[in-house]
Amino acid sequence: MKSRVFKNGSYIWECKSSYTDPGGGGAINVAYLKGEIEDIENRWLIDGKPSGYYYVFPVNLVSNDARRELDRFISSYRGEVDINYYDRDDIQKIIKKLEKLSDMQSLVDYIKSIWMG
Repeated sequence: MKSRVFKNGSYIWECKSSYTDPGGGGAINVAYLKGEIEDIENRWLIDGKPSGYYYVFPVNLVSNDARRELDRFISSYRGEVDINYYDRDDIQKIIKKLEKLSDMQSLVDYIKSIWMG
């Protein structure tokens, strides 16, 4: 799945997936995730940091190794950028919360289409 970015002011939601098995839906590939985090950090050096940055992995799980990378990323910017992430097990919860934000309906619709196939 190609990455999709949704912005609302200075808050960014990015949907990402990596397929580590033929059927997809496995754990996010840690090498891919490291590269993506590095790209974001480089982008922030040029464009500045947003107020919030949220990763959504609609079809992947976050393994312990990926969680360590994401936690390092979060710790690096604590107090500067509100960073969080959601894997496929969190999708139901996030969809219910986002449906309350009428101006982010395109994000909700996109996540639903990926999650429900």
